[in-house]
Amino acid sequence: MKRNYLLLLLSLLSVSSFAQLTVQSGATFFIQSGATVTVQGDVTSNADIQGPGALLMKGSALQTINLNGFSVQNLQIDNAANVSLGGAATVGTSLAFTTGKVSLNGFDLSIGSAGSITGADNTKFIVTNSTGRLVKNALSTTPFTYPVGFDGSSYNPTTITQNGTADNIGVRCLQNALTTGATGTPYVKEVVDASWSITEAVAGGSNLSITSTWNAGDELPGFNRAKTGISYFDGTGWDMTNSVVAAATGAGPYSITRSSVSNLGVFAVGGRPVLTQLRVSPKIFLQGAYNGTALMTDALRSGGLIPTTEPYSSITNFSHVASGGGETIPSGVLAGTSSGTDITDWVFLQLRNGVDGSVITTRAALLQRDGNIVDVDGTNTKVNYVAFAGENPGNYYVTVRHRNHLGVRTAGTLALQRTTSTVHDFTTAQANAFQNGTISTNAAMAQNGSAFLLWAGNINTDDFVRVTSQAFPSIPSDAAFLLATVLGGNSNLTVLTYSIGDANMDGKTRAITQAFPSIPGDIPYILSTVLSGNSNATRREHK
Repeated sequence: MKRNYLLLLLSLLSVSSFAQLTVQSGATFFIQSGATVTVQGDVTSNADIQGPGALLMKGSALQTINLNGFSVQNLQIDNAANVSLGGAATVGTSLAFTTGKVSLNGFDLSIGSAGSITGADNTKFIVTNSTGRLVKNALSTTPFTYPVGFDGSSYNPTTITQNGTADNIGVRCLQNALTTGATGTPYVKEVVDASWSITEAVAGGSNLSITSTWNAGDELPGFNRAKTGISYFDGTGWDMTNSVVAAATGAGPYSITRSSVSNLGVFAVGGRPVLTQLRVSPKIFLQGAYNGTALMTDALRSGGLIPTTEPYSSITNFSHVASGGGETIPSGVLAGTSSGTDITDWVFLQLRNGVDGSVITTRAALLQRDGNIVDVDGTNTKVNYVAFAGENPGNYYVTVRHRNHLGVRTAGTLALQRTTSTVHDFTTAQANAFQNGTISTNAAMAQNGSAFLLWAGNINTDDFVRVTSQAFPSIPSDAAFLLATVLGGNSNLTVLTYSIGDANMDGKTRAITQAFPSIPGDIPYILSTVLSGNSNATRREHK
């Protein structure tokens, strides 16, 4: 009792100071109203620290506070060297920051049902560097801001309102946005480089409004503030759809809100990587690149001509919708393997409504020499499917288009799923593409032996291939467009760039054939191969 009495007596002083503070089990330590107990070393308590006064952590080196699951009513942090939590703790009334941060390590820090946090900002906050959470007890309709960041240099607070049953809601900020929520590979583009694990003490009954905040430095390459949202990892994948994508608010820091949240877990902010996925694995051949042996040329890749950003955003008649546009790849994806997996070119895909055929979303992806269309995900890894982002499972048409070929659409709808890729091979049968019965000039696809291919030569990106213009219906000539627009009127010019006029996809664009060095002309190619030598013939896209 002598030790207990001494601690009580000290606590009654208006201001007390300790190098170290230890409260033994069974002891009573009371800080009276208006009093402040200043500690310059570590705090260890095996009992509640009682009273309305304040416990001030004011050391010059890192301090540890270990309440062993007990509580203190008012805790003040004023230590530029920071404070480390050594055991679970509850702050009943007020956690006030003047200087420094509090690292939770593996322990929870709870704020009482009537408690508050003041003074926090991007230099003074709670670091959730391990499994420890910041918990607000009995969170209800009064918004509560969790001033958290994963480490001392990242500050990503989130504000939560409970519109359902009051509950103890915990938040832990994670270092990255990960492929499988709390685990997996970090995304490297198009998301905020952080995520939030949100928990409830009693499962069910929550109806949360969540506002997450980030800084420009948290945005990974390709992040689009005009098209973002908060996504939840539901165990299968990320659940955000295009219908809820919105623009962020603020001028730095930035924030976005998601309401009516009833399922808790890991949440992330971003675009395509954290949108729902519908996976499809189409296969096509391009007539201009096909070499007749079930492979296509990779002349553009081997010549270093394929761009690392999709080209379709700048091409007429290729309009990206919803989550489509701006797709990028690392240069390593274009490295040669001397196999069918080398890249031939970019292609443009459309996901279409299964009832009326209207375009819902788009995606630019990569076409391999073997005809398989592949994608690059949010970790910059090549995957053997195309991920349409932001739509729910269902029956859809899929269209595949190319910058100088006529596109094709699936003959019927495909049942697309989130985790299983639906395969559709256009190359094995004419019937695998939609055939418009009103078009008599050509079938939907060209044929070379037993292989079916997209018609080449659509250089002006309309729905027709012609080498001479036709007055009725008005069909501009692709040959005239090539000569006038691509080559600037110079029929002897050769363009050695990534060009829409390169109908035969050899990496060289030229109107006429050149003998030395041998450069096949793109107009003769269209006339002889695509139009079978008939200068008045037309090839038309089936829609």
